[in-house]
Amino acid sequence: MKKTLVATALALSTLAAHAEYEQVNLTVFGMDCAPCAHAIHVSMKGIQGVNTVDVDLNTGLVTIKLMAGNKASMRQFNEAVEKNGFTHKEADIVARGKLTGIASTPFLEVAGTTDRFALVPFAAGSDLSSLLGKTVTIAGVLPQAPKGKVSNLLRYKTITEVQ
Repeated sequence: MKKTLVATALALSTLAAHAEYEQVNLTVFGMDCAPCAHAIHVSMKGIQGVNTVDVDLNTGLVTIKLMAGNKASMRQFNEAVEKNGFTHKEADIVARGKLTGIASTPFLEVAGTTDRFALVPFAAGSDLSSLLGKTVTIAGVLPQAPKGKVSNLLRYKTITEVQ
């Protein structure tokens, strides 16, 4: 019984510390027909760790929900858009990662990827010093980056510590 409890506690602590993208809402420019939307859908579903993809032709919004434990990166999402001849605009993301850096220049590092973003608050007055070194869930916006690039800046709306 004791071994089972210890094993369960270890499994839960590992799960809580894992970092990944949970959802990516990517705006795509130039997607104006059903075959275009289908091409984006197929490309996104081909990325390992993607659970569901919804493509809205009217708004150009691609909503990607990911499975727990994924190692998908923003570069993969952007490349899926670019290889189909479209342009990616900004992306709203929800991700878990480790907060690093110092209070005046914090970064989010998404484990399992090379993604690392400098954090800038949407609203002034945020103090992240108590969260440095901890795993957090963050919601924010990645601005549009040039073709072949991923923004290194994340304008965050909310940050909460993962317990």
